[in-house]
Amino acid sequence: MKALYLDCRFGLGGDMFLAAMHDLGVDLSLLQRIFIEAGIYVSIAPVSTMRQSIVGASLSIEWPDAQPLRHLPEIVSIIEKLSVSNDVQTRSINAFERLAEIEAAVHGKAVQDIHFHEVGAIDTLVDVIGAFWAVEQLGITSITASKLPWFSGTVECEHGTLPLPAPAVLELLKGKPVFATECEQELITPTGALLIDQLVTDFKSGADGVLLQTGLGYGQRESGGGLRISLLESEIQAQTTSSNPDTITDEIYVLESHIDHLTGEELGRCFDIFMDAGALDVFFTAGVMKKNRPAGSLKVLCKPSELAKIEQLFFAHTHTLGIRRQKTERVLLPRKEERTETPFGEMDGKSYSVDGMTISKPEYEELVKFSKKTGRSLPELRYMLYGNTKP
Repeated sequence: MKALYLDCRFGLGGDMFLAAMHDLGVDLSLLQRIFIEAGIYVSIAPVSTMRQSIVGASLSIEWPDAQPLRHLPEIVSIIEKLSVSNDVQTRSINAFERLAEIEAAVHGKAVQDIHFHEVGAIDTLVDVIGAFWAVEQLGITSITASKLPWFSGTVECEHGTLPLPAPAVLELLKGKPVFATECEQELITPTGALLIDQLVTDFKSGADGVLLQTGLGYGQRESGGGLRISLLESEIQAQTTSSNPDTITDEIYVLESHIDHLTGEELGRCFDIFMDAGALDVFFTAGVMKKNRPAGSLKVLCKPSELAKIEQLFFAHTHTLGIRRQKTERVLLPRKEERTETPFGEMDGKSYSVDGMTISKPEYEELVKFSKKTGRSLPELRYMLYGNTKP
């Protein structure tokens, strides 16, 4: 199980979080494509940034047109157009609903009368939606954080000059641990406070688990440090893996959809597209669906790192209206590729061990090659190889 720890001692903004996730390895070009395909033309460009002699990442988000003031239903409509999972959509909508309720309470208005100004801008939409999307990309199941810095000063906004922290930030920070600083700048933005409120389940003095990788994200302030995030494997997962040294444990995604509208040629083409894109396996189980139509279940197995790409291809090449997604754990036997001497010559294959016995198997393509060369059938070749029978 993957966990994330946020070191917020220097503050937190939505752009800082997304930049730090990029520094961990999340491909933000995929996020940009998701927005563009939904008609939101935005450039999301990570920038390598050095501050205080430490290299991290910052984020440049640009869009061509002036943005209107948006009410909650308009933001929900944008989210629903994005080709992201139901979970990302739901969490994003819940986050903006939470913010709308707070803004309504602060300004004494009804939720439906609240319009988002700074928070309704494209960069904030990218920060919030992108945060949930990026967390899903890395298969993170829990997020903890450090205490949050308390800051002062003032900020100019549509309502005039307001003291820091801003009223919405104060509401979002209620119930969270803070520590005093002398800083008179905005260390935690409304978007950052919203992410803390929606993502973080506990506050700890440090990371807890097996450290896998760290990322560093900088905000727009030229001074001060950035947000350091740590990707961890939970100790339970680490102990489970180490207690059985003969196997390897990892997580994969299973994507599934019922298909009743594709021709055989179109369905076959999907197999090639998925495998070329890095899918672990693709299979189709025939059946009968509603209205007695011949149909079937199309399933694609993929690694978390390939999820966004495979999911996008699934929609694009099947035109299905929905995909069921399941994250599952698998246990593998270690294997290695090798070139083995056989009665027919050298063959590429794999070897693995079961109960202390090493087993070698040739690749299918190698069997086909020698079948053509010798004129023998595949079953005959397999029998001769596995039965140790000489030709």
